[in-house]
Parts: sequence; structure tokens; C-alpha cells
Amino acid sequence: METASQSSDAVSEATAELERIKLNDLPAELSGEDKKKFSVIPSRINKGPTVGTRGRRIEIEVNHVQLTFDPKKTLAIHYDCLFKPDKLSRKVLRKIMNIMRERHYPRRSPAFDGKKNLYSCGEIPLFKRPQLEDIVELPPEEGETKPLKVEVTIKEVDGESRIDLTQITKYMQRQTTEYPQKPVQVMEIVLRNAPASAGFTQVGRSFFTAPKHPITLGNGLELYHGFFQSVVLGWKTFLNVDVAHKGFPEARNVAEVMCEFKKTRYNEPKPHPSQLKFNSTELESFKKFIKNVRVAYNIPGIPTSRRKYTVIGVKRPANEQTFLFQRGENDRGTNITVERYFQQEKKYKLQFPNLPLLHVGDPKRNVCLPPELCQVVLGQIVMKKLDPDQTREMIKQAATPPDNRQQKIMNALANANFMGDDTVRDFGVTVGQQFTRVPARILSTPTIDYGANQRSEPANGEWRVQTFKQAARLDNWAIVSGSSKCQIQEIRMTVGRLRDVSRDVGMTIAEPSFTDILVHDWRMSEEDLEREMLQAFRRYKSSNVQIIVVLIGDKSYSLVKRLAEIEVGVLTQCILEKTMKRMDASTGKNLLLKINAKLNGVNHTVIRSVKDRLKGPDRVMELLKGTMLMGADVTHPSPDQKEIPSVAAVTASHDPLQFQYNMMWQLQPPKQEIIGELHKIVIKQLRYYKAKNGGRAPERIIFYRDGVSEGMFLQVLQVEMSCIKWACRQELGVDLPVTFLVVQKRHHTRFFPTSKDHMDRKGNVPPGTVVDTDITHPTQADFYMVSHASLQGTSRPTKYHKLWDDCQINEDDLEELTFFLCHMFSRCTRSVSYPAPTYYAHLGAARGRVYLEGARVNIAQLAREMESRTVQANIVNGAPMFFT
Repeated sequence: METASQSSDAVSEATAELERIKLNDLPAELSGEDKKKFSVIPSRINKGPTVGTRGRRIEIEVNHVQLTFDPKKTLAIHYDCLFKPDKLSRKVLRKIMNIMRERHYPRRSPAFDGKKNLYSCGEIPLFKRPQLEDIVELPPEEGETKPLKVEVTIKEVDGESRIDLTQITKYMQRQTTEYPQKPVQVMEIVLRNAPASAGFTQVGRSFFTAPKHPITLGNGLELYHGFFQSVVLGWKTFLNVDVAHKGFPEARNVAEVMCEFKKTRYNEPKPHPSQLKFNSTELESFKKFIKNVRVAYNIPGIPTSRRKYTVIGVKRPANEQTFLFQRGENDRGTNITVERYFQQEKKYKLQFPNLPLLHVGDPKRNVCLPPELCQVVLGQIVMKKLDPDQTREMIKQAATPPDNRQQKIMNALANANFMGDDTVRDFGVTVGQQFTRVPARILSTPTIDYGANQRSEPANGEWRVQTFKQAARLDNWAIVSGSSKCQIQEIRMTVGRLRDVSRDVGMTIAEPSFTDILVHDWRMSEEDLEREMLQAFRRYKSSNVQIIVVLIGDKSYSLVKRLAEIEVGVLTQCILEKTMKRMDASTGKNLLLKINAKLNGVNHTVIRSVKDRLKGPDRVMELLKGTMLMGADVTHPSPDQKEIPSVAAVTASHDPLQFQYNMMWQLQPPKQEIIGELHKIVIKQLRYYKAKNGGRAPERIIFYRDGVSEGMFLQVLQVEMSCIKWACRQELGVDLPVTFLVVQKRHHTRFFPTSKDHMDRKGNVPPGTVVDTDITHPTQADFYMVSHASLQGTSRPTKYHKLWDDCQINEDDLEELTFFLCHMFSRCTRSVSYPAPTYYAHLGAARGRVYLEGARVNIAQLAREMESRTVQANIVNGAPMFFT
């Protein structure tokens, strides 16, 4: 669900996770008063029709359409559906349930979820029996000779089968504070019935159709356009509708698809299947793609050979793979190759016997098929992580300007045919056909404060870099090449450009103490490069270099960071070789933003503009004094990576200017969202803060928690707030005030300007646009904010939900503080899409994942795995911004 909603699946997963967390090594005190105290999210401070007041008032449109309900439709009845056989696709199950409706309850149009749940607005006739039973027969699929016979049983669920739909209205009118979980779930399934019945392929809450003009993403995938929908309980009930994009396997011959996985040099054509030879990395990539993909097998000229199979792996090529072939029971059999078998028994000469075979069907059987005889089945759903090239192409194709996106969403509303669907009509739901207009405000932009009494005023989220607030000196450093394409002359030119632009930002950079090339031959192995790099880093460390600038190709980043930060203990700054070759003043300054921060410099700070300071006291600057800003994020592996742990990272500010942060990270079991040992991390962060501030402790904590779904809010609040509070009492002996906000980026709400006076050059709303009414939670404090200027496509607002607030920060101050912190990210001179503490937590979690790259991890021994990946103490203490 979006905003105030929670799916039942998410709640179940969250409850199960909370039970697991309780088994972890948490202090006993967390089971007492804290957990009881943090079991309810408080209401917002301002309960009137408006919330925040600062900023210029405007009106915008959002991609939410209003839902209205027939007051006479008050009851839904929940039925359980059982099928034998039970492993059937959603599409097949929907066909079966349509037949059941036509046969047994033609006057009802119940909503089916495509799995086992059926909801009816009124009773389904069971003819005075406890359950309805029937056998449905479907015609045979292509390649099959027998029809599909399915036993169907429908019965009312045990327990609470009667669902009061009026609970939604009562909740919206604040007659009850209990979220109407089941009624909302019913409405979700009712509204999904419309596009499902119209022939769309459902993936979660999104719906897709095969494209008329396919766009390839590379490596066997093509782009499907579709739309997303979700019920939202804001100040009214809405349906959030947005565009959606997903990669589906291309319906192509598998031999052709294989050629996509052979990596070639720039402008070099892909090989013909007959010349295809994989190295181990390429073969592993193809295996990951093809596993669990359905293929249609057919030998030309033999119609009876048509079958569909699921690929479970890859075997040796047909001219190498052998098996025992027997002509009859009494035949001892002979070992023959798959190639010879097809030529001898099927009278078919394989064109590409050099290609690896597809292992299909039952793992216990050794059924292997030549890829040239297999076609990827159209429209099948795969839940696998895109590779970097596919991701780049997806981002490029999915970027849609606001006006185009708005039109695509309106087309999706029409194509979903909500108002023509019998089920939607049967439940008395009316779906609006126009975007909702809501009040918004554009907050004032802060002034960027630099050194030497210089300041910059951002325009459309950008500003000009000036003299750093506190510029670091770089007296002893090294620059080395880990790429075969970098020449010594190019390295010297890079040094010269960096030294030139350093004067513009107030830095002093000496000539490097070391200038080395580690790769003299492009054929150098990774093992040799690692050995050379390790020796060089140790040599530089013994000479006390402040930082090593490393020129790298596309694949050496993780090696550099692991060796430098874990093995040796030296600070590094990586530059891609292609970046070095186009090094100009702008690129050089962007590089120095990172280097200055890593060397404990301060690039800039923010202050309120002169105009705003004249209006009244600067509450935001007062809030920042003595505050430890914290960010937390947990990154998870993709659904197909079951043996890779999740990575949690927590960042905290420690300097009076709120620019410098440190980062601590940990490994967690796969998919665990709650940071189970947060209390230990917070104690370390408090000690770090005191060490950097002469023993003085922070006065308050403002905690920005990234990546939490709404179904997890209470669980995260209960465990993580308890951990923070316990750590403060344990380390400081006081109950430090804490404000705890969840930062959400993975939602589908978008803003659309209604006037040219309120849009930027790309047609988006300007940075600082905030919405805290209408589409937000009816009672709790949350808001949406666009804090950045989108470089392409439609800006995505970030959603903030306040789960706790001992600091008693009102809505205006909290929104302005959050906007200001979006201007405090060290690596660029643009406002970013979410606050610096959260951004750094994201970078911290990404760094933890870098340390795991290419390594086997023992999930059962995560503590030991962490010990072997401990960042050297001199880096953590001497260069806390090393991870940025």
C-alpha cells in the first residue's frame, strides 16, 4: 500500500521479523517500558486543515484519483479456493474461476486475487453445502495432448469471513484509529480485477502488456511498459496510478540470446552462434539469466515434438555431452553424444553443436535440449536483478517528462477499464478519471555559506562552488594507475589540472610524492594487479601519504577499496580512466569536493537567506546546534540472491558545522530490515561524537531512517527507538530527546505543475515543493518534498513520516530542516533528493556491499565475516568521511 496503508503480506513478514529480532542479542531492558511506549505512532502536532505554513503557496496535481463507495455495499465475504493440481499460473486460475462463476454464481462478480482468495459482495450460493466442488477442464496447451483437468473447491474461510467495508469510511472520518487492513485489502483486489480481466500481466501491483515495438535492454531482456496502482488512505480515499517498467525475457531463439552474453570490445560485432565460446564469467551470467525461464522446444518438421519446459541449468555442449542411449529394455545401451543422438535418431543435424545444452524439467532426470531448438516463451515474469548495462538502458528508457508521464497515466486509467468492469461495479466502487489538485508550498532556498566571506544563492537547486569553508592541505600524496590505458603523460596532466583548480576552492595541493603505473600490460591478471597494488599501498602508507588517487577501469573499484581500507589502512580516491581523459575545471572541482571532505575539510554550510532571517528567529539553525544528525539504511540482495547477507549502515554527524559524518556498518541475515544491534552502534556513535567535541555529548538526536515500508513502521519504531533510548541512557545517563523519521523513496506519487509560473526548465515542480495535506496520513505527521531538480524525467518526491518526536519539532521547522539538509551533501553543488545523513547511510551500505563483492559469505557466521572485513582504525578515526 501507499502512504497510510499496509498490505497483509507486509504485516505478516514484519511480525515474523520482529520475532526473529527478539532472539538476537538485545539488552533485556528493551523488553520493558520502552517497547510499550513505542507501540503507537503519535498524531501530528497541528491537527487543523493546514499543517505547515512557510513558503509560497501554489496548487499542483498529483497522480491520485479519488475513490468513492456506494454506502449500500457494506459487506464482503471471504472465500478460500483450493485447486488440484495446485501449481498453476495466475492466468490459468483466472480462466478457471471465470468458468466457475458462469456455472454456479452468474449473478455475482466476485474479486479473485489470482491465488486462492475470493471476495464477494454478498453470498455465493453453496446450495446448503459446506463447500462448492467442481471439476473444470481446459483445452490442452501447445505440445500437450491431454486437456487440463482441475478440481476446484470453494468454501467460506474459517473465522472472520465477514468483512465490514464501512470501516474505511469510519477510519477516514476519524471515528476509529484502527487501520482498516482487511477492507483495504478487499478493495485492492477488487480494483486489480479490472486490468487482470482486460488481459494485462500482473506483477505485484503493476500490470503489463507485450510491447508493439519492443525495446531491448540487452542480455536477453526487453522493456515492457505498464502501470502501477494502489489504494491510498489520505485525507480522502484515492487510487494512486503511475507508469511502470519491467524487463521481460525476449521471445527469441535461445542460441541468439546466448550471443548477447559474449562480451566484445567496443564496436566489435557479436559472434555468430557457430563461433561462440564462453569464458567462465560469461557462462555464469547466462546461467543466471536462463535459470527458471520457460522455453518452447520444437524440432523443425516434427510437430509432435513441441513441448514447453522450465530451464534448471546448463550442461556441456552437444558435441561433448554424452549419455547412455538404449533402444529397448534388453539393450545394454551405448554412450553417444547429444549431437549424434539428434542426427541418428531425430534425423536432425544440429547447426550449433558447440553451444552449451539447456538442462530442463525434473532435476533428477538428465533431459538436455540444444538451445537452437528452444524459443523463450513470451510474457513470462522473472524476478532477477538487472545487470549494470540493463539498468542504464532501463533508466534511459523509463525517464519520462512530466507532461508525457501524465498522458501515459491517463491512458492507463482508460485501458484498465475500471468503470466497465463487473467486479468493480458489483462492489459499488467509482474510480475518478482526473488527477487530484492539492495545495502545495515552495520553501525558501537556503544560502550556501563558503569560506573567505563568500556565499552562493542556489537557482533551481544548483549553485556555484566557491572557496571551501575549511580547505584541507594536501602535502604528501600519491597518484597511481591501475588501468592499462593510462599513460604517464596523461597522469601528469591530471595532476596539473587538479592543482590548477585547487586554487579556486582554497586548497593547497603539492606535487605528488609518488606517480606510478601498476598495469603495464592489458593482459595482466587480477591476481597480479592485486599483488602490485597491495605492495604499492603498503609502501605509500609507510611514507605517511594523506591520500592515494587511483586511476581505474570499470572493474577495479572494489579491489581498491578492500585493499586500501581493510588490508592496509590508507585513504583513496578513485577516478575512472574515462573521467581522467575528459578532466576539465568542472570535473576537477567535483573531484576536489570529495577529496576535501575525506581530508576532514568542510566544503560549505547552509544558513537562512537574509530575507528569511529578517522575518524572524532562525529556528533551523538553533535546532542544528548540539544535534547529532543520524542516517540509517539497510540494503538487501535481489530476490534471486538467497545466500548474500543484507548490509546495514548508520551514519552520524560529529562537527559543529554539521558537515562531517562517520559511518558504521554491519552484516545482517538476508532480507532482515530491522537493525537488530542498533544499540551497540549508537553507543559507538555517541562515544565518537564526544571524542570529537571535547567530551561534550549531543543535546538531541534527529534520526533519518531510510528504506522502511509502511507495514514495518511499528516494528522499526518499537525495536530501533528502544535501542537508541537504551544506548543514550547507558552511555550518557540521560534520556536524550530523539526525533525519528522514516525516509521513503520507493513510492509512486508524482507532482505535476498546473502553471508555467511554478515549473522548472524540465517541466517539473521546483526544488522545495512540499505537500503535507490531502494525500498524506489522516492523523500522523508526514509530508512529501521535492528537494532537487531532476536531470531527466519526472521528479520523484521523497516522503517523510515522523514516527517519534521527543524534540517537539513543529511541521514548519521539520520541513525546512529537511530541505536545508538536502543542500549539505559533500559530493556536489546541487541539492539532492533526500537529506545528507540518509544519503551517507546509503553510501555506507553500498561500501559494505563493495567489501563483499566476489567473495563467498557464510550466512551462519556473519560475526566472523564482519571481523575479516573490519575497516582499519586509522581510517575510521582519522578520515571518517572515507566512504563518501
